[in-house]
Amino acid sequence: MAELSTYFERKYTCPICQMIFTSLAVRSSKVYIGERESDFHTIYKGANPTHYSIIVCPACTYSASNTLFATPLPMNLVKGLSAALTQMPLEKPVDFSKERDLDTVLLSFKLAIRTAQLKKVAPGELAGLLLAAAWITREAGNSESESYYLEEALKHYLQAFQKSSSHVGNLNDVQAAYLIGELYLRNNNYSEAVNWFNIAIFHPNIKMYPAIEKLARDQWSLAREKAKNTPETVPSKDNKSELDNNVSIKTPEEVPPVAEAVTKSNSAPQRRNTMQMMVNLYPDQIEWLNQIVNRGYEASKKVISKDQIIRAIIDALMEKMDGDLPANFSNEKDLQAKLLELLESK
Repeated sequence: MAELSTYFERKYTCPICQMIFTSLAVRSSKVYIGERESDFHTIYKGANPTHYSIIVCPACTYSASNTLFATPLPMNLVKGLSAALTQMPLEKPVDFSKERDLDTVLLSFKLAIRTAQLKKVAPGELAGLLLAAAWITREAGNSESESYYLEEALKHYLQAFQKSSSHVGNLNDVQAAYLIGELYLRNNNYSEAVNWFNIAIFHPNIKMYPAIEKLARDQWSLAREKAKNTPETVPSKDNKSELDNNVSIKTPEEVPPVAEAVTKSNSAPQRRNTMQMMVNLYPDQIEWLNQIVNRGYEASKKVISKDQIIRAIIDALMEKMDGDLPANFSNEKDLQAKLLELLESK
């Protein structure tokens, strides 16, 4: 009997343009797991099913995971996506129906990310695509691109967790808290990594996930050690232009509306613009902020960042002091004393 081939063809119908086409998949009998990395990246011996998990329509380039591609879409969204994708053709034709090299695999994920942005999917779904793109760039040995995608994945996992910690993409809250810690660790933000590993370790359901608990404890120790020995760095924001070959990945504010029903949102209070300022804090101050984060999470199962905590403290001070400002100080201790005097006088 002839041995079965590694791949087989599956038939799909594009929900946007109704094109019927085939795409390869890896037979489950040909999947051999080598190892799993700490950010859930699976390394396979031989064919990698993740490389074929994104289905790309050869006509309109609508792209989604093989589990979601055939999901029917509302007609207004179909029309909006059709119009938007028509304006975004590939610079050169690519055949996604054959065996894929890493460049083709990465392009398929870029297209899926673009489609997800146009559809304005939940941040947890988009985060999963961004994380998978980071895995592909790691396999290709492109550390700069990997850093970009890891940072973007972290940003969207945080958004998803803050909206609903019980369901973050296809992760539960224990897995999500651990993964956010791991992504902070890989982005060299060790204090935040420690904080999120703590959230996972002390979660009331952690014993239901012994593998995650072991990972969280191991990575917590690693993050603590790195926090002691390594100055933290801020990831570069300049990686995006290097990644925009053949298809662009847009930030949320750059994504054009595809249908009124999709982009319409409830009115909300106007937000104040934020500006970035690098601040060096003492270890006990960072630990105090971590305690506030953990206390808030224990009570509400919602996580707010240290930036939000510091802004809340400053706003509270500004409101309490009602325009009075400290004067006659020349150093940090003097200013602390003057602030305490003003607060006690209120």
